[in-house]
Amino acid sequence: EAEVLVDADGLRRPRTAVLAPATAAFAGRLGYGGLRRDGATWAGWRTLRRRTEVLRVDFGPDPAEAPVHIAQHLLERGLRDALLACGSVRIVSGCRVAALAQDGRGVTVHTSGSHETWWRGSHLVGCDGPRSTVRKLLGVRFPGRTAVDRHAVAVVRAELPEPGVALLHRDPPGAPAGQGVTARPLPEG
Repeated sequence: EAEVLVDADGLRRPRTAVLAPATAAFAGRLGYGGLRRDGATWAGWRTLRRRTEVLRVDFGPDPAEAPVHIAQHLLERGLRDALLACGSVRIVSGCRVAALAQDGRGVTVHTSGSHETWWRGSHLVGCDGPRSTVRKLLGVRFPGRTAVDRHAVAVVRAELPEPGVALLHRDPPGAPAGQGVTARPLPEG
């Protein structure tokens, strides 16, 4: 019998993800072979403070040893395709877990939204982040704290000062103290 993946949000834009080399290799082992094609492999990382370089990391000539920056929707699509290729998973989008009950033989889950129904299975895995509905329905507290950062994100086509090199500019001239700008390479600029 197939596993069921309940996905409330579907594919999102314009988020991006930066994958460490080990994570990128793991995605490849899962069957997402186009990760480095869909993303941009970084050649390096620079941190500036008021126009002065304070840190530089060069990742070397082997792309397998460098981070990969990829649009979130492309990463999710590649992982979904790899998941569907294994043939034993059904993806149900547009619904949320609304209730659950566990007994000695498994778990029953009620979803609301586009597929309002009850599901029965041997187990339930909640991979839904720090505001996890599954964790809340089970009454399991989140032991840590979530950081509240405010970001303005813009996806623009631009030439970076150094191709393939990500840049963090802290306290750029003219900006309020404590502000910063990050530029990360993506394919096609």
